[in-house]
Amino acid sequence: MAAAAKNFHFIVSDGAKVPQDASTRTLIRKQAMKDIGISRRKRAARAPKAKVDEPAAVVADASNELPAVVDIDVIDPQLYELDDVLLSAESTGPASIASDESWQLSVVSSRSSSSPSSDEEEQSRSLLSSINPSTEYQKLRTKYRFDLMDLSFLTSFNISQVAVWTMQQQPELLETLLGHRICSYLHYVPQRYGQGKKFFDATVDCVLAKASSRMRPDEAGPAMAATRLYAKALREVQTAISNKKQCDDADLLCAVQLLSCYEIMDSKNLSAFSNHVSGSAQLVRNRSATGFNSEYERLLFLGHVGAAYSEAFFQNRASHLAQPEWMKLYDSLSEESTWLTDTHPLMIRVRKIMIYFPGILAEIDTAFDDTDDCTATYKLFEIELRLRSIHQDTKNTLEEYKAHVLRTSMMRPPQCEMHKRREAFGSIMEGLCVCKRMIAAMCDSDRPQLELETQSIAQLILDLRNQQDANHSWVFTNVEYGVAQLVIDTRDAWLEDTTTFTLAEKRVASKERWLAFKRGMTPHAPLAGWD
Repeated sequence: MAAAAKNFHFIVSDGAKVPQDASTRTLIRKQAMKDIGISRRKRAARAPKAKVDEPAAVVADASNELPAVVDIDVIDPQLYELDDVLLSAESTGPASIASDESWQLSVVSSRSSSSPSSDEEEQSRSLLSSINPSTEYQKLRTKYRFDLMDLSFLTSFNISQVAVWTMQQQPELLETLLGHRICSYLHYVPQRYGQGKKFFDATVDCVLAKASSRMRPDEAGPAMAATRLYAKALREVQTAISNKKQCDDADLLCAVQLLSCYEIMDSKNLSAFSNHVSGSAQLVRNRSATGFNSEYERLLFLGHVGAAYSEAFFQNRASHLAQPEWMKLYDSLSEESTWLTDTHPLMIRVRKIMIYFPGILAEIDTAFDDTDDCTATYKLFEIELRLRSIHQDTKNTLEEYKAHVLRTSMMRPPQCEMHKRREAFGSIMEGLCVCKRMIAAMCDSDRPQLELETQSIAQLILDLRNQQDANHSWVFTNVEYGVAQLVIDTRDAWLEDTTTFTLAEKRVASKERWLAFKRGMTPHAPLAGWD
């Protein structure tokens, strides 16, 4: 039976399940698509040739065909409902609970050896099939041999200027982000395409053309078409923005955010990506926090949060998202679920803490630059009180994370849950590092003890490099590792003995330490406000 199982991949002895070996899954897809590929090639031979100035409608053979269903390991669990009873029943037994001394590494280092059950895979297929793409979109997808939903990870919280800059240096990293489907506004685009909105259709056209050109870099047609269609999309979007009646159109906001996805794939100019993010922020503010009611609109806001936070950070200013009405809207997106998702209350809580940071960073600069000692002292003290509150909230979030891990310890988590745990844990640790450094800059008497704690956390983050991560995890681990390494490298300055310094000398030393640390967090993009 073992020999037979190696030769016949559809035959199993213990019931159907998703093969663990990637090559086996690829072979199965090839076998399943063989006859379809032959039939399509015959139709392609009879079809009229495409115009020279547009990419031909390419029909893939079986080896190049996109899989009918994305590998379940990379689908966000929010796209399907998990059967807790089923998972508990299939579990091999209770998971061991780590001791208080070792939980930090154990809760993020475990890797499930199993995939979600076939029932869960069927549920994800059912949800994906509930999306009814227009006939026009189906033609477009066939033309460019690419599905827009495979770009959904480009709308996630962690796609920022850092990620775009990294892909400038290593263009091949883009491929690690494609096909990782998460809950995104992109899932609504196929059914809205071809409804007569020129700006919307033109934007979808250029994004799919760009994706096709990145997947087929040796062919000149898709790249030329992408450039031409991008210019057309910019004209159509600009015309729509000029019409005040269309500024509140959700499809216009979607089009501008899609242009950001184009720039991510182009990854040549950070300023172009930044301009589109700023444009979408203006449209979001124009709608107000009460203007996001439908699921489509709420997912558009969700896709806006990460990019807007990143933009505020690199422009050294407070984010509009930190205002109460936007925080309330973000909170309203939370949905309880067994596994972590982008809208899980824990993930939203982690990211809300991060959203406050850009504004506080800018306030610290202002306080240090104030020439009036009394005013400066008051400002620094007020900032310190808020930072201590945020610090405590971050520690409470860490406890919530630990509780989530223990609560689900008797279930077999899907691979995407492990990836989310790694992201959440790393974000919390990074937040603690930055928060402790900010408090240390405000309170020199507590600085030595805070710095020892910060060094310990930074080393813990760096130790996580020894763990196996998903191939797309670089979008958040690069930032974490960068901050942690910066903390390690600047250790001596932050442990400096200032007991003999005057109050004025201590303030100067604190300012110098702080500015050096802050500049170190953005070595690649000295944008406005960072001089």
